[in-house]
Amino acid sequence: MKRVDSSIIILLFAMLSAFGCSDNDECSSGSLDILDLEDFGCSNPPFNITVATLNEFELIRNQEDYDFHVTGRCAPQINWQEYDLIAGTALLPKGLDSIDKSLIMDCSNNTLKLTFRIKLNLTQVAPSITFNAIIPKLKNEQDFFVEVLMIE
Repeated sequence: MKRVDSSIIILLFAMLSAFGCSDNDECSSGSLDILDLEDFGCSNPPFNITVATLNEFELIRNQEDYDFHVTGRCAPQINWQEYDLIAGTALLPKGLDSIDKSLIMDCSNNTLKLTFRIKLNLTQVAPSITFNAIIPKLKNEQDFFVEVLMIE
């Protein structure tokens, strides 16, 4: 009986993992584009809109949900067939410097991770702000995680 070298088996497994059987051939792991309510004509969303949920977020998938959860001076024309909105309100311990966000797709486990990095400044004003991201429409079977970080 001939023995198979274990390095060949590992190489074969790695090749199958990299090129192998995926139910979704369109999937591409990595960073995805994110839009913002400002891209839809809303001015200064952190201070001009409010989401009812404090220190959490809402997944808004249609206009009815938007009208229910969001108040303020903004009436964006979002194509709900293509996009979902993630929005939340955070009470800051200090002033707001900026909000950075990233959206990462991991095709190996069909997971999207959205990270908000809320950068604080040294002012002692502690505002309540709204963070938001307009992302490609989530698929029903897709896992989705949101992380909100406050960075001084």
